[in-house]
Amino acid sequence: MTTARMDWTPGRRTSAALHVHLLGPTELEAALFLQDRVTAELAERRDTFGVLLLCEHPCGVTIGRHGSAADLRVDRGELNSRGVGVRWLHRGGGAWAHHTGQLVAYLMLPLARLGWTAPDYLQRLTRSLQAVGLEQRLTLAEAPAPGLAGRCGQSGFVGAAVRLGISQFGACLNVSVPRAALQVVDWGPGVRPTCLATERMRPLGMASIRECWIRHLAAACGYEHVQLWTGHPLLQATTRRISICAET
Repeated sequence: MTTARMDWTPGRRTSAALHVHLLGPTELEAALFLQDRVTAELAERRDTFGVLLLCEHPCGVTIGRHGSAADLRVDRGELNSRGVGVRWLHRGGGAWAHHTGQLVAYLMLPLARLGWTAPDYLQRLTRSLQAVGLEQRLTLAEAPAPGLAGRCGQSGFVGAAVRLGISQFGACLNVSVPRAALQVVDWGPGVRPTCLATERMRPLGMASIRECWIRHLAAACGYEHVQLWTGHPLLQATTRRISICAET
């Protein structure tokens, strides 16, 4: 008599759900490591299962494919002395300044199995940001760069990549970020960086904006089943000295 074995091969599992991991404050390197691990797993599957990592990065700078070192508005030595890292990434978009109060979305989806092209995916990311703006009663304006813009400037930015047929990176949304932190880099031609709190002229709860964006991201990408998780088993809690920009 033989006993049937359970097949745990990633390609044999099927799911059409979107798993959302709320990571909270997360080091950039930890998020990039987790993104690559998730991407490798999704590339072996044959379904439309997707993963969204939502986090806040400490003070730092990332520069995408359309950016350059010339986008830095603060001397590199000064940034290093304050522990503000600068990292070049293969995502789209230009230079982004990161700080607590900014939501960063890493969205891994199997584009080919969903039947999307890269431009289709970028449009869905942009649509989700604009839906957040409308729900927050922003008066939308034409964005100089892909993302969300209002009367005071641009608060949402899209920058994605594709690896092994899986989307990577995604977008960032400035919810309540000090003005000094936003001015560390040049965000792009004609871009005036701002945040949702400035647009609304009142404090905004990070939890409510996070819930709003998750809902609109899932809708824009066609996911009816969303499962929320706090943290991720591959990440360990760490502590470090960080720089924080404060308004005076």
